[in-house]
Amino acid sequence: MKRFLLPALGLLSTFAATADPAPVTTDSLGNRLYNLNAVTIISNPKWESNLFEFPGSISYLDTEQIDRMNIHSVKDISTLVPNLFIPDYGSKLISSAYIRGIGSRINSPAVGLYVNNIPYLDKSAFDFDFADIAHIEVLKGPQGTLYGRNTMAGLVAIKTLSPLEKQGSKVKLSFGNYNLWGVNASTSQKITDNLAVALNARYRSDEGYFKNQYTHRNSGSTRSGGGRIQIDWRASQRWKLSLTGDYESSDQQGYPYAYYDKAQHKTGDIAYNDEASYRRDLLTSGLSAQYIHDRFIFTSTTGYQYLDDDMHLDQDFIPLSIFTLQQKQQMHAVSQEFAIKSHQGKRWEWVGGLFGFYQDIHTQGPVDFKQDGIDLLITQQTNNQLAALKQNPALAGMPDITVAIDNPNLYIDGIYKTPTYGAAAFGQATLNRIFVDGLSATVGLRLDYERARIYHHTHATSPLSGNAQVSINAGGRPMVINQPFSLPLGIDGRESMETLELSPKFELKYNIDNKSFVYASATRGYRSGGYNFQMFSNLIQSQIRTRMMSELMKSMGGGNPGGGTGGGNTGSRPIVSRSAPAGMPSLESSTDVNSAIAYKPEHSWNYEIGGRSQLIDHYLFADLSLFYIDCRDQQIAAVSGYGRVTKNSGRTASYGLEAALRATPTNHLLLSASYGYTHATFRDYNDGENDYKGNFVPFAPAHTLALSGAYSLPIDRETDVTFELQYLGQGKIYWTEANDAAQNFYGLVNASILLSGKYADLKLWGRNLLNRHYQAFYFETMNAENLASPNSFVQSGRPITFGVDITLKF
Repeated sequence: MKRFLLPALGLLSTFAATADPAPVTTDSLGNRLYNLNAVTIISNPKWESNLFEFPGSISYLDTEQIDRMNIHSVKDISTLVPNLFIPDYGSKLISSAYIRGIGSRINSPAVGLYVNNIPYLDKSAFDFDFADIAHIEVLKGPQGTLYGRNTMAGLVAIKTLSPLEKQGSKVKLSFGNYNLWGVNASTSQKITDNLAVALNARYRSDEGYFKNQYTHRNSGSTRSGGGRIQIDWRASQRWKLSLTGDYESSDQQGYPYAYYDKAQHKTGDIAYNDEASYRRDLLTSGLSAQYIHDRFIFTSTTGYQYLDDDMHLDQDFIPLSIFTLQQKQQMHAVSQEFAIKSHQGKRWEWVGGLFGFYQDIHTQGPVDFKQDGIDLLITQQTNNQLAALKQNPALAGMPDITVAIDNPNLYIDGIYKTPTYGAAAFGQATLNRIFVDGLSATVGLRLDYERARIYHHTHATSPLSGNAQVSINAGGRPMVINQPFSLPLGIDGRESMETLELSPKFELKYNIDNKSFVYASATRGYRSGGYNFQMFSNLIQSQIRTRMMSELMKSMGGGNPGGGTGGGNTGSRPIVSRSAPAGMPSLESSTDVNSAIAYKPEHSWNYEIGGRSQLIDHYLFADLSLFYIDCRDQQIAAVSGYGRVTKNSGRTASYGLEAALRATPTNHLLLSASYGYTHATFRDYNDGENDYKGNFVPFAPAHTLALSGAYSLPIDRETDVTFELQYLGQGKIYWTEANDAAQNFYGLVNASILLSGKYADLKLWGRNLLNRHYQAFYFETMNAENLASPNSFVQSGRPITFGVDITLKF
């Protein structure tokens, strides 16, 4: 650790993590100026602070930066923020965010998302189109003391523009290659001096950036549209109310997953035969009420979110008809928080509150095994197992047995209801001016209770039917016996888990002067546990094997050992085959449903030191944070049978830094550089077949780098032109626990030219201008033709894109 910390401290003068933004102001002629010294206050129900003085690693993007950098969704801030990685792959369903080597592929998120202080409890809702965003804050490291579950890696907090603070109307038209076009119309008006309303309507469409060579159709096309309303009311000098609502409907065709030859490092074509699509309706609403007392500020925040989606997936991603997956979700989520905090600037600053939520998700996830899947995964595998048994010397007298399946397909329906609720109490206190001016200490604690349940019903809509041919020698004459079978398949039951978590925080801060400070902190975070839906397909496959063998034993005079015609399992009872006829091996096997589908909560301790400084007053700001994370029971997405499931690894460790620099050599020129380094490895992880100790954690880029420059050139009193050039780099990214597939460091060049006037703006923009080829995502899945060697697939990153935005202002 010493070898890392000492040289890293020397970077403070050259790199730093962005804290204060560079708000755009104008001079006496109206020309655009970049002002690094502008004071930005960040305020929410939990805390209030001058952004520059915030004791932690934080990145901030304001309205002007969001518009200038073409940030349309949360995925677009990946790499702009040091050590933040949100791969742009698949669909709006999948928003896997990673910070400092901690993240989540499926199930519970590790990075929290709040919009107008409303928590987004499910990451299926993370990817939505931005409209009228005031600013985005990204806090790195565990935020569990104030925000609780699923913020163990960090938090993205988004705030929309208040119609009380900014009025006006605009219409933005966007056009680009790949048939991109969109319209975004917003208006914000005061009804009275204390009551204002903001309205937005939007639509965006593209034809996708890739083509399925098997169907000759575009892969990854997207259409999305929606609207939002916000009503802000200053009811009195003490009361403020805000009502928000946002609806979005999206429809995507895809997914652009291409076969990848891992040995040759070659990407093949996108070529699969079955439907792949994702449709989603998302409604989010919230009501916030704030009361300002002379001694405290009280806030109540109520949130409701409704999500209804439908995904179709060619699960094998090849031209063969192996099996398909459909997932339909309907989610209702309600949250309520009460928070009370002191005013800023007191010697004692404190905050406390209560939080509760209820989330109910109803999921239907049928898997359809088609003809190729039945032939390869059931018929062929069963016959291979029978042939292997016959080679056993102990079974020299075993007859020749082969099976044939009559079903043209096997449709296994899965219906899962997962209600989850929780409650929390939290508090945090800061004592300023301890012994000397400038020294402060913060202590916080949160207690979370959570109960998760799953009601599951997995069943085949028709029995698995066929014949077993048993060849025997009766009195020297060969004889073939046909034994028909019909196997009902199903697993039913319910499981539940309860957790009680403590999330403490300890922090020291010392202000060297009014231009610099340093801090040190230790914080605990956790991510909630849950259940794997995809494991039920594997359990049904296990049930097929045991019941098939039971039928074969029955045909050889072994009776019915239990399972040939039995119904489904209930509760957590094991799936089991009991005995075997004489001369046959025992097929004793047992799988406990709860242990097979459950995964435990994940915990971490984050140790951090850092500082922030104005190195040159008015011209240069710098920030550096160094961290070490000890993570236990990290939730790892792994290939298992017919899909990916979540497992708990033993232990991982991450260390690294975030650093950035912002400078204004002249009033019209803004330069910035941000860098993140993460070294995340397994300290203890053995999946039962492989030991991954010492390997790098997947989906954790070792380096993230963002360089940008913006120059504003005045044309006249009301018009200027801004040129921006940006370089975004990240890597090396390992895709697997075995570290046998990776994307090396790569960089993308983006640029824009903005002509801004009083009534209209014209922007020309381009992304990945050098048309850099890279892997945005890699995964492995079952190879039905050779179960010993999984298939590999990649999604390539977007090619060069360019377009024009026209904004009319009223």
